[in-house]
Order: sequence, then structure tokens, then C-alpha cells
Amino acid sequence: MNESERVSQRALADVATRAARAGGDYLADEFRTGHVEAEYSTDDVKAVADREAEARVLDAIRAEFPGHALHGEESGRQGDSEYEWVVDPLDGTNNFASGLPAFATAVAVLHDGDPVVSAIYEPLPDTLYVARDGVGATVNGDPLSTGSDVALDNGTVSFVVGLPAVRDETLSARADEIERALGDRVKRVVTTWSPCVDWGLVARGALEGIVCFHPDVYEQYAGELLARGAGVASRSENGIYVGAADGATRDALFDAVRN
Repeated sequence: MNESERVSQRALADVATRAARAGGDYLADEFRTGHVEAEYSTDDVKAVADREAEARVLDAIRAEFPGHALHGEESGRQGDSEYEWVVDPLDGTNNFASGLPAFATAVAVLHDGDPVVSAIYEPLPDTLYVARDGVGATVNGDPLSTGSDVALDNGTVSFVVGLPAVRDETLSARADEIERALGDRVKRVVTTWSPCVDWGLVARGALEGIVCFHPDVYEQYAGELLARGAGVASRSENGIYVGAADGATRDALFDAVRN
């Protein structure tokens, strides 16, 4: 029997959940101390808590699946397997270091390159999102189904810019254009610096949509699977991902930012 036949989605989801909680619980304790060791640059923050949280996440995965490949934001790729675990131990490091209570731990499981399971844990509100490909998504164990009755003109949309775009002069200028276009189309554009927090809000229907520009894989795999499991309509093209509760809203957002 090969490895893929032995591992069920449910087993993967159970471990992803434990791993995300292991990282998130550590972060919550560290956040409450009010003291964060971090290194600051013009476009990023690296905290000691990133590495410590990732170690806890990876330990939880290795304990159950020692032969699986790992891809941590802090430690890089390790191993080779049809299963790969993609981990963002602290999504929202800048928030964490600044004392803003908006951050999460994200874990996604890829099988032959496709995401099949994800878990996103926001430790401060104790909110756990879990998604399984073809099964659906839950928040704290309850089924998720997105939806919003707010018109897009009056709505709020998240805008996520990945580090590749932030660090490239041409892409950064294009990101500014996209943000202005969104601002002309909706009431409010939010940039929280914690994409997974935003993904959860979109999946719950609390935000009318999300637009990602060259997003980082560490959040995108987990968030996109969560959104799909909740019924979010999406479209990707030329480094732009757009998600919304329905196809009409998705298309309106995409038309606003595509040019």
C-alpha cells in the first residue's frame, strides 16, 4: 500500500488542526507578555516568535507524518514526498510585533501539488478554520457558507500584496494602481497585513471580497482552499486572485482591477 492510500483527508485535517493550534497557542502566550524580540526592515518584520512557532508546528506534523515534505516560511523546504505541508507560523508578524491583535497560524497540506486540507487558527479569539477539498469548510466545527447582502459600492474588500510584489518596483507600482481602482469601486479597502485573518472574514461573508496580487504561497494555499470550501467564487489571472461570495461580485471586482 502506498502512502497516498494510507492517509485520509480526515487524518490530515486532524494533524493540521493540532499543528496550527500548537503554533497559535504559543503565539498567544508570547503576545500577552507584551515583549517581542524582532528585527525590522523597510518591508518586513522577523520575530523570534516566528521561528519558535514554526518549530512547534513542524514538530506536530513530524510526530505523525515523518516522511512527508515540509515547507515552512522560516525554514524553507525539507524532504521530498507526494505530500507537502506548507506552513506560515505567524501570519501577521508586523501586527504581532506592534501589539495589534490580528494574526494567525496557517497550515496547508498539498498532495501532488494540489491543496487538499488547510487549517487556519487565530489564537486570540480562539477561532479555528478547517477546509477539506471537496468536503467543505468549518469555523469552530460549524459549517461555513459565505454570503453578503451588502452591495459592492457599500462594501469592504481586502487587498493583499505579496512580498514579491512589494519588493519589485514595477509590481509595487501596479499594486498601487490596483488599490486605487478598488477604492473607486468599493466603500473601503482594508490591508490588514494578515491575509489569513482576511480569508476567514471572506469565508464567513463578513467582507464582500478579497483581491490578492502576487500573494505568498504560505497564506494563499490555506486561504484559497478555505474560501473554496465556503463557496467563494474566484478567478485568477496574471498574478491577480479575486474572490467574492458570488460570481457577479467576483466579476465586478476583477473588471475593476484588471486594467
